[in-house]
Amino acid sequence: MEINNQNQCVPYNCLSNPKEIILGEERLETGNTVADISLGLINFLYSNFVPGGGFIVGLLELIWGFIGPSQWDIFLAQIEQLISQRIEEFARNQAISRLEGLSNLYKVYVRAFSDWEKDPTNPALREEMRIQFNDMNSALITAIPLFRVQNYEVALLSVYVQAANLHLSILRDVSVFGERWGYDTATINNRYSDLTSLIHVYTNHCVDTYNQGLRRLEGRFLSDWIVYNRFRRQLTISVLDIVAFFPNYDIRTYPIQTATQLTREVYLDLPFINENLSPAASYPTFSAAESAIIRSPHLVDFLNSFTIYTDSLARYAYWGGHLVNSFRTGTTTNLIRSPLYGREGNTERPVTITASPSVLIFRTLSYITGLDNSNPVAGIEGVEFQNTISRSIYRKSGPIDSFSELPPQDASVSPAIGYSHRLCHATFLERISGPRIAGTVFSWTHRSASPTNEVSPSRITQIPWVKAHTLASGASVIKGPGFTGGDILTRNSMGELGTLRVTFTGRLPQSYYIRFRYASVANRSGTFRYSQPPSYGISFPKTMDAGEPLTSRSFAHTTLFTPITFSRAQEEFDLYIQSGVYIDRIEFIPVTATFEAEYDLERAQKVVNALFTSTNQLGLKTDVTDYHIDQVSNL
Repeated sequence: MEINNQNQCVPYNCLSNPKEIILGEERLETGNTVADISLGLINFLYSNFVPGGGFIVGLLELIWGFIGPSQWDIFLAQIEQLISQRIEEFARNQAISRLEGLSNLYKVYVRAFSDWEKDPTNPALREEMRIQFNDMNSALITAIPLFRVQNYEVALLSVYVQAANLHLSILRDVSVFGERWGYDTATINNRYSDLTSLIHVYTNHCVDTYNQGLRRLEGRFLSDWIVYNRFRRQLTISVLDIVAFFPNYDIRTYPIQTATQLTREVYLDLPFINENLSPAASYPTFSAAESAIIRSPHLVDFLNSFTIYTDSLARYAYWGGHLVNSFRTGTTTNLIRSPLYGREGNTERPVTITASPSVLIFRTLSYITGLDNSNPVAGIEGVEFQNTISRSIYRKSGPIDSFSELPPQDASVSPAIGYSHRLCHATFLERISGPRIAGTVFSWTHRSASPTNEVSPSRITQIPWVKAHTLASGASVIKGPGFTGGDILTRNSMGELGTLRVTFTGRLPQSYYIRFRYASVANRSGTFRYSQPPSYGISFPKTMDAGEPLTSRSFAHTTLFTPITFSRAQEEFDLYIQSGVYIDRIEFIPVTATFEAEYDLERAQKVVNALFTSTNQLGLKTDVTDYHIDQVSNL
């Protein structure tokens, strides 16, 4: 059987229907360039988030020295296709010209930094660095509003986030190196204030605009949902994932390398459906597709196995249904069995595809059938699953490659090493009457969300509490606000949140300060517990009013003021909280924290010591918030 690849809109999915997205006379083929660049940047932010020459040059090589006008045009075209809106020529040319100008300025900035780095006490080079920072900062302040031109905010969003990321990076530079460049303390503190304020401003604009674009795409029909899901997936990668790293630019809160995890899921497309064969109203609706395909918020889970059932119609055999076995973070033995998706067909013997924490599936190659006049089924005839050591095949391999939408984050190495996502789950959209739909949809998590919660002895480790292995009664996982990299947890009454298991790497014992990122509608208190007594009281000062939406400014940090020494390789934690408290993550800050970049060893140690050294006889302070962190760090 041949696959009908005509009118292919996106490499993973062919949507042959009247709503196919075409701009003007000719379709703009974006390929996977935006995903490639975005995932490469995310990998860089995850691996190299330390101020200094390596980070500055890395941004140049990945983005600002690599992307030219044609690539920036592709960033714009990707969203234009999704929302069926072309940016006016003047606004488009203005945006691309500004991006070119920023690229040229940043090249000069990087060259000046490189020269200064080689001779940091040279007065002329220090002055040149001040000149280049001021020019770069002024240019970004002027340019960024042009990337949110009224009526084109959504279409410009993926370039806005790149400019915002660059601005935050240079503001961090001056916060770290400003004194050595010759700036006075007041100027450095003012630029740091700009940094912390703009983290919120840029975050909220990106999330609000993303949500605005998503709402525009809501509709009634299945074809509407396909575009809606595509927008959600592509802009999660090109916008929201990058935004999740913005808080790490706050150098006084994160003075050393920080490990961030993205726990969100993204869903690939349905097998293609030709709505010309029957009225659109006879297909599953937009809401039916969203309900069947997108899982409700849940604790992070990892794939253990699929059991795939084969069904048939006429002479066509296809993936008719499946079961999923999965496990939660740090627990591979307690498997979670899904309900049956689709039908337990018996045309062929069931096929089991397995995975594990060390042998994960990072790629699928699907053979997709689509409804046409001769084929009564839209579904999957076969899939090749590639894992990190081998491959498994359900019936047969095919040309529809998950890498088209979720490419490797590092193309310089083998895909088994450089992959960006791991297969997490598969859901199903079924239609029995009339032309049959057996729509298997694969969901994927980013590789940064590891199957074990490992705590580094040399980094600040951020672990989202949604990576708990058990959810306590009365606790709930709720949809994340868009900038946390995944979902968050809360309770409707006082009680446990859920049990989180972590593994400490490196030589033991290790000592850490413990910090929580949270939001709260009132002044609340809680208790942090683990296997070794005592328990630790902690307060959650009010950050927002009840009924308000969760924004970047709603979230703060609260810290146990005394370090905890851990002598066992594995520990389990629980958090007791009151209602109205939202928990994003727990953070482990090594007591011996230092700058890995060697530039600000003394300053970093002073920040960490001033922030966490307790004068309380009990060695415990329960109300350290962002305000206290700022005040201490400004001393």
